[in-house]
Amino acid sequence: MSKQLIAEYHERLWGRGDLTAIDDLFAPGAVVHVAGFDAAAVQSVRDDASRYRGAFTDVSTRIEDLLADGDRVVLRWSTTGTHTGPYGKVAATGRVVTMTGVDIFRVEGETVVEFWSLWDGLDVFDQLGVLPDFW
Repeated sequence: MSKQLIAEYHERLWGRGDLTAIDDLFAPGAVVHVAGFDAAAVQSVRDDASRYRGAFTDVSTRIEDLLADGDRVVLRWSTTGTHTGPYGKVAATGRVVTMTGVDIFRVEGETVVEFWSLWDGLDVFDQLGVLPDFW
């Protein structure tokens, strides 16, 4: 799988909110691992993207690194948006938030068959102002 295909998927899904990008890239039975959530199905990727796009507007995304080796493609990304709707139990704050993470795609041909996503949720909730002052 080309790095370009993953880059296009990322821009379509996270930059434009195009959920069909998931169906175009993921095998229906792809195994999904998302840090912080119980996830085992492609539907969890759709749910995560919908939850994010419902909570944040003025979204822009940036590919920081894109690497490929064998059947793996690794994407390090940052996405920025304005918090204008509820995100989990957090009501809209109007704050501009930047989320960062790393996604790993295991591919067969042009199809993702396994996916790992790690993102810095603690930093997101700190930017939203909902964490206690630990230090």
